[in-house]
Amino acid sequence: MIFKNAFHLLIDNFKLNFKFLLYKIIVAVITIALCAAFVYPTLHMIFSSDAFKSLLELFGDFFKALISGDVEFLRTFTENLQEQASAFLTFLQDKTPNVVFFAVALVLIMLISRFLGGIGNFVFGKLIDDKMSSYAKTSFSSAFISNLGKGALWQLVYVPLTFIYDVCVLALCFLVFLLLLNVIAVGFVASIAALMVSVALLLCSQAVKLTLFSNVVPSMVADKSNLRTAMKKSFSFDKERFGTLFCNYLATSVLIWCINVLFAVVSFGAALLITIPMSYLMLICIQFVSYYSYGKKKYFLTKDQIVAPKEEKNEENFYDDFEL
Repeated sequence: MIFKNAFHLLIDNFKLNFKFLLYKIIVAVITIALCAAFVYPTLHMIFSSDAFKSLLELFGDFFKALISGDVEFLRTFTENLQEQASAFLTFLQDKTPNVVFFAVALVLIMLISRFLGGIGNFVFGKLIDDKMSSYAKTSFSSAFISNLGKGALWQLVYVPLTFIYDVCVLALCFLVFLLLLNVIAVGFVASIAALMVSVALLLCSQAVKLTLFSNVVPSMVADKSNLRTAMKKSFSFDKERFGTLFCNYLATSVLIWCINVLFAVVSFGAALLITIPMSYLMLICIQFVSYYSYGKKKYFLTKDQIVAPKEEKNEENFYDDFEL
């Protein structure tokens, strides 16, 4: 029911998709400009090196062998990967000052990009909440200005926490990938199993993250809670609720992954202009729909359809709680 109502809410507010796209483009332009100024010189040096080209060529051959079923190549892939990775690390050690500057600049730019993107998510959450609570059409500019402080405060906490979490998850997925390549004897089976488990682990980890922080933004926006209270609400739920939210976020993450990859291939990347902002908005809709549902709050799903807790459906003062 949460996924279904969230999807209906997304479709009813589809116009926000284009505003979200414009915001993401602005953030992307800022990120690219920073990368061009501080990251590109070192990145060009690394990409043009023979060690990196050999490593990249090895991965290219790996996927070709995976598709064609070249068992002989897959059997020796682990050994070749270790050899090429060692040569690449040796090259990086010789360029330590450049690599350190590159790493620091890249991390800072990623944090800035996430910070700006997260503020946008917060503001669009406010627009969704206004539609759900009173079906009001709030302008993006006014919502951005009025929620800039709260959004920035939340991102100062959320961005560092999730950045560390994501780095640990990616490291774990890579270790699992290498471990399965070494444990399973058959090269082709090992490659398939390693990719499958690594991707599954990545998707599950994202679903856990989304579940844990699901209530923070809706609590700050809908109930005007402070950050501390919102965090307590987000981390205080029973096993049944956690399981329901986790399943919804996991299913949504899988669909987002598949739809974006499929549409990118079919449309040569053009469809991503629609599917990427829709993906973010869908996750925001799930946040607010689940918050309203578990909080037993009435909300507008569409202009002519209102969702209410079952025990409140027959009350005469049905509209009294809406902010008109």
